[in-house]
Amino acid sequence: MEKTFDCLKMKEEIQAKIYEEIKDMSSPERLAYFSKKSQNSVLWQRLSKRDKAQKQRAKRIHAST
Repeated sequence: MEKTFDCLKMKEEIQAKIYEEIKDMSSPERLAYFSKKSQNSVLWQRLSKRDKAQKQRAKRIHAST
């Protein structure tokens, strides 16, 4: 069976791309870059949605007691 997808190669290519984007940035600029990237991620959006739902449930429980 021939391998058609190389996960490590993809990871290295992504890391090289990110390095090129941030290599000349200051620390605060890098922090802003990664903060923006993470907030646009699917995982971040799902966690945010879950957090909002948990807060709403907690408010309802607190209001009913």
